Amino acid sequence: MRQFDYTEKWKKMLTPEIVRYLTTIHEYKGEQRLIAEHHADVLESLVEVAKIQSTESSNKIEGIYTSDECLKKIVLDKTMPKTRNEREIAGYRDVLNTIHENFPHIPIRKSSSNRSPDDNTFIFASLRTTGD
Repeated sequence: MRQFDYTEKWKKMLTPEIVRYLTTIHEYKGEQRLIAEHHADVLESLVEVAKIQSTESSNKIEGIYTSDECLKKIVLDKTMPKTRNEREIAGYRDVLNTIHENFPHIPIRKSSSNRSPDDNTFIFASLRTTGD
């Protein structure tokens, strides 16, 4: 019976440089958790700013505008949208919040152009026909 010895292969694969990279990655994983725990307030404020900027940029691309103050209140859910533009902004906010809350459970599709019907339903859920 033939015996295989992979010791030499491992020595070639696990060079000191590769081991150093693996060790560094392992150390940073622990630090990431600590940073997230100790600076949760800072990270939360960064997420808040990112949501506001994302909502503003995305809606501007679609030609939807409102004042900065109104946009911030809508994104932070501190006011009820009054106009169609504001309701569209609120719809985007809701989708963005759903993505942030459920990202581990959202399947990645091959093409982003293949949106599910639920995506559009969710986006336009806050758009009621009010005549505007």
